[in-house]
Amino acid sequence: MKTGTGRPCRHPVVLAAIFAGTLVFPLLLSGCDDHSPVAAPTSTLPAKDSSTDPSGDQSTPSVPEYKTDLDLSAEDKKAVEGALTAFDGYIATINRVLSSGGKDVEGVTAYASESSLESLKKSAEDLEESGQYMAGTYDYYQVRVQAINLNSDNTVGDSVIVIYCTHDSDRAVVELGAPLPSQTPRSLTMKHTATKQGDDWKISNQELWSKECE
Repeated sequence: MKTGTGRPCRHPVVLAAIFAGTLVFPLLLSGCDDHSPVAAPTSTLPAKDSSTDPSGDQSTPSVPEYKTDLDLSAEDKKAVEGALTAFDGYIATINRVLSSGGKDVEGVTAYASESSLESLKKSAEDLEESGQYMAGTYDYYQVRVQAINLNSDNTVGDSVIVIYCTHDSDRAVVELGAPLPSQTPRSLTMKHTATKQGDDWKISNQELWSKECE
């Protein structure tokens, strides 16, 4: 397993959570070590500028621009690109489902599995039952590949860990039809785990990494 120089910091989820702070369920936060800077972007596919399309909200997900301090082999790069395509699609799915007030849940299994899928479904159900929706957009930036685990014996699925920043103050749960309220700017750092299931990569877990963008 390849890992970056910063040690992973686990933040257990309280119930099922998609967002930290502003949506549906809270997360517990524990202390973190400092994380080392990452190297230049590495990708064999054209990078997408997430600053111009921060939500990844498009019909065909693509590989967002990313950085890593790992020495990636050709096999590693292929895994990263599959994982980040799933990540991009997952963020777009979050925006579509939650901005609909939980009503539009078609195709939620395309990029989500395990605890991430359960979280998304639960959040959608709660929003629909409460007559609320997500105003604003869930975005991402400063995407970093933290670790890669490729298993040649196939006893455990391949996985890629992604760390990224998100503008937590750019979205909020409000009553249907209400606008996004004015909020103090705040960013968080999130950790997503992508796992390969058959030929497909999906986001299987998400955790709060830090209450600041690191």
